[in-house]
Amino acid sequence: MLQLKFLQNSGFFTEFHLQKNEVLFEQGEKDQNIYIVISWEIEVQKYTTIHKDEVKTLANLWVDEVFWEASLNTDKPKEVKIIATKNTTLIGINAQEWLDDFTQKHPIEAMNLLKYIIHTSNKRINQSNSLITSNYKVTQEILKIKEVNNRNIFWLIDKLEEIVHIDYIFFLEKNPVLDNYLVLKYDSRNKWKMLDKIIEITDNKLELLELKTKNTFNEVQELSIWETSLWYLIYFRNNVDFKENDKKVLTTISTAIAWLIKEKIIIEEQRDKDFMEN
Repeated sequence: MLQLKFLQNSGFFTEFHLQKNEVLFEQGEKDQNIYIVISWEIEVQKYTTIHKDEVKTLANLWVDEVFWEASLNTDKPKEVKIIATKNTTLIGINAQEWLDDFTQKHPIEAMNLLKYIIHTSNKRINQSNSLITSNYKVTQEILKIKEVNNRNIFWLIDKLEEIVHIDYIFFLEKNPVLDNYLVLKYDSRNKWKMLDKIIEITDNKLELLELKTKNTFNEVQELSIWETSLWYLIYFRNNVDFKENDKKVLTTISTAIAWLIKEKIIIEEQRDKDFMEN
């Protein structure tokens, strides 16, 4: 367990106070500090364009989280951007100072910090492995699909329950005429049963759907084609909330399913075209 108060008062750590949306460091900058979040939250972002006008969120870090531990053995420019999502307090220590002065004066605390850094690194590696493993399993299931149709898409949704440890899943489709309505096409609790249940969206926000029951958590994933959200997958868990890594896994998997549905649409459009021409 990290002794944050001791580290703050040791004289070796610098305290940083960030306002909401304030940047700690930019992608491409050099910074040899190892940082620890003391209060609230920061976001790890990466630019997705050369002009740096679009970013992708890679992770959110909260109290006790250590980051940029790579400063222990590299002085390469940062590969990410760090920004505060709320008014946030951090402490940081130059990696070289930590290796020398701090270790010599506080060897036990320095060793505890090193152990915590190792633990954090291992946890992130395990999370990455979980993401890779889940993606591989879903890809293998997709490769088994010989014909892209509703039945096989629902079969794949059923498979997701065991791959990502979900209790049940909803598949909803946007109403083509009414913006404030969705159609519940599949509920994985009712295997192989195609539905057409109309659901109204309050204030045009899917998050406000009253789908949560007591002790049940949900994660909403939009499925988009050509930047237009046409479907939603809602993953449900009983008693266990979704962690940040769970959301990453589900986002990647949902993207794969969106491409599968896109293929289904292309096949159906081609079939309709051939029918009209004949």
